[in-house]
Amino acid sequence: MNILGVDIGTTSMKMGVFASDKDGNLKQVREYSESYPINVYNNGTFGDIEQEKWEKAFHNGCKEMADLMGGIDAVSLSGTTPGLSAMDADGHATYPAILMLDQRSRKQAADIIRTVGLQKILDETSNMPVAGGCSLASILWIKENEPEAYEKSVCFGHSNTYIAKWLTGSFAIDPSSASLSALYNTVKNDLSWNKEIACAVDLSIDRLPEVIHSYDSAGNIKADLAAELGLTKKPPVIIGGNDAVLAAYDAGVNEPGQMINVNGTCEISLVCLPQCYPSTEYNIRAHVLPDRWLTLYVMNAGGKAFEWFQQLFCSEMTPDQFWSDFLPVAMEKWLTRESNVRYTPYLMGSRYSLDPLKAEFTGMNQESDREELLAAMVRGLCEYQREHLKEISLEVPISKDIFVTGGAVNDSLIEAKKQWMRDSNYVYREQSSLRGAALLARKHLEGEL
Repeated sequence: MNILGVDIGTTSMKMGVFASDKDGNLKQVREYSESYPINVYNNGTFGDIEQEKWEKAFHNGCKEMADLMGGIDAVSLSGTTPGLSAMDADGHATYPAILMLDQRSRKQAADIIRTVGLQKILDETSNMPVAGGCSLASILWIKENEPEAYEKSVCFGHSNTYIAKWLTGSFAIDPSSASLSALYNTVKNDLSWNKEIACAVDLSIDRLPEVIHSYDSAGNIKADLAAELGLTKKPPVIIGGNDAVLAAYDAGVNEPGQMINVNGTCEISLVCLPQCYPSTEYNIRAHVLPDRWLTLYVMNAGGKAFEWFQQLFCSEMTPDQFWSDFLPVAMEKWLTRESNVRYTPYLMGSRYSLDPLKAEFTGMNQESDREELLAAMVRGLCEYQREHLKEISLEVPISKDIFVTGGAVNDSLIEAKKQWMRDSNYVYREQSSLRGAALLARKHLEGEL
């Protein structure tokens, strides 16, 4: 059994080939990664990306691992969501994918709440509409501001919808991705769109992709494209799910109170729940497991904040020097030392506010240096996550072990999390979204046998 996992990230695509060993365990045998720039403009309030960059990265990954492509039995998708993609009948993008960090649709988010009613939205979709973090708000922004693109669009989906349509010719989405649309019945989690909410904003559910289980296939790769990519078996494409949810799935976060902290462009904490606990203070996603949900508490600028800090305050350093040398020194100096400097962490806004929140440093004096500022930024990010864990622990006891994953974390930051986020045992896992996608593909293939 050979599986190609594909993680469509915010700023990069990762691809990994997994094969079963003699004991039946999935082992990663090759990996490819390609970064791509996103578009951030209009004073930092707009964030989107041309979907062709995803296609190009996919092509390049298959080319780089060409010697393995002929044996691939299934392709499985993991993706950043929302990554709202408006598509025509052939799956071509009619507008760049609007990313979760986007803030352009604040007006539309408020309009949805006013039209439908916040309590009804929470009771049925379990998520408050906000700019970027709600794909319905982005759909309505396109309708109001790009009417030609809106009229050309026959389907509005997320990143895995776009890639699945490109590969197979079918529109599909999974529950973990659909959860943040303000259109999916997240509380019921019955693979259905909410017709009443869609009707209230004059959107036909016929313009939404079919919702299928995360382990189900959207179809087989089209013959001509399979040949172009070197995929001789024309394998099925498993729709997969949200990257953070798949990281949780891989880590075994499947019982109430278990959690994982994901550190990428965004920082996300996910706590497993036995039922929906709707809140305006965090998101809820359907898990890939039955009768399970996950909180999704997002800081839009997690790893992105470190990238910003390095470029602004430590531009003479390479990113590797910043992470391996400067950051550990700063944390060792300030982890247990009192500082009056504080960081408000909304460098790229907030998913949980209709207002355009901003970041700021306060409490500085003439002796403050960049090491103290960096430590304050780390503390601000940790304390932000801490508030969510305090809130959700009132509903479900949180496990002492916390899984942690992602490229924007190292030993120094784990020590900071112990100090400022939660005193727990942190268990690091590498590239878990890819493996989570591969596990779903194995579940699909074994179900076929």
